[in-house]
Amino acid sequence: MIPSQEKLPADYMLVPATEISARVTTFQQRLSEADLDGAVILDGVNLFYFAGTRQQGLLFIPQRGRPVFFVRRSLERARQESPLESLMPVARFEEIPPWIAGAGYGTSKLGLSYTAVPLSIYRKLQSIFPHTEFQDVGPTLAMVRAVKSAYEVALMREAGTRHGQIFAEIPGLVSPGMTEWQLGSAIHGEMLKRGFTGLMRLAAFNSELFAGVVSFGDSGNYPTASVGPDGLLGLGAAFPLLGGSRSLHHGEIIFVDSGFSYGGYYTDMTRIFCLGRPPEVALDAHDICLEVQEAVRERLKPGAVPGEIYEEVYDTLIRGQIRGPIRGRILGRGAEENFMGYGSNQVPFLGHGIGLEVDEFPAIAKKIRVPLEKNMVVAVEPKKGLAGVGLVGIENTFLVTDQGGEKLTIGKDDIVALS
Repeated sequence: MIPSQEKLPADYMLVPATEISARVTTFQQRLSEADLDGAVILDGVNLFYFAGTRQQGLLFIPQRGRPVFFVRRSLERARQESPLESLMPVARFEEIPPWIAGAGYGTSKLGLSYTAVPLSIYRKLQSIFPHTEFQDVGPTLAMVRAVKSAYEVALMREAGTRHGQIFAEIPGLVSPGMTEWQLGSAIHGEMLKRGFTGLMRLAAFNSELFAGVVSFGDSGNYPTASVGPDGLLGLGAAFPLLGGSRSLHHGEIIFVDSGFSYGGYYTDMTRIFCLGRPPEVALDAHDICLEVQEAVRERLKPGAVPGEIYEEVYDTLIRGQIRGPIRGRILGRGAEENFMGYGSNQVPFLGHGIGLEVDEFPAIAKKIRVPLEKNMVVAVEPKKGLAGVGLVGIENTFLVTDQGGEKLTIGKDDIVALS
């Protein structure tokens, strides 16, 4: 019996057993196609995906048969949270291979996500499985997780609804003279009130993100190490995140980009505000971004190739001549300058997959040639940097459907002028 945890609260979210079973079955089919005896899972995100818990240990998924979760800690909590039938306590990794062999499972060739396992752990696995050939199944795991179930889509719909509600509150949080950090903190508080789980999980190595990005004026063009187009300064070299100490002045662009998670699943969203009337150049550039978003959205259908979407949209709308949807006049050619980030912040994509992590497969990028599938979820984020003005643009999270992308993040996309 676990003191004070004998019974989980009624609102404590657990992953249904049917969901876990379907995920395991899909992955086992991929293991069979790759002629692998099984796979070992050690990272928290994939442990949660296949075991329904983030407890510490090693999950062994055989090509056929029941998965076994070897739990280091906490076994008691894993039993509360995971629907898997086989949960085995272990103190040392060396205990695992004899158990697997005794159960009759082969280990000649095992899958392992190379990007999710530190070198020290990889060497430990090599030492306890000396006759095993390990193969990278990171891309396979990414593709399996990219196609969302009805259960996952429902969580992301709820995340998108709550996310939109938070952005609707932002005008009431803004005041002249406040700092980026103060606005970011206020937005974060609203996120927590609506059930935000507090973390922003990224797949990219050594990447961090806290609550989102809030930039005033040309802070949005400040160089960063981020994998995205957003610029920001932050509070200092040790914490170049969320926002800095810059104060808000009349006529300045307010750039807000945040992720919101519900039940562990994220949506991603960007909106632009301005204290007073936005500069004309900002309105023009934002128009371009809205056109790009719509062009990508209508192409988010099963069978469409992300690389082809990128090339078609970029060549037609970014390099080509387009007509602004709001003021109906020619906006000019050569919009690629500082498109998708100012200067060194420029990135070669128009969107990214999203789910249990903010930066999942697939990206809407030139090199991605794997066709989209129904119920993939993609955050589309066309943005453009403007010298002396800042970063403008839009980001919404879309579900891939037969009719094109279905917008999950509610709310209007126009720049919001604040009095």
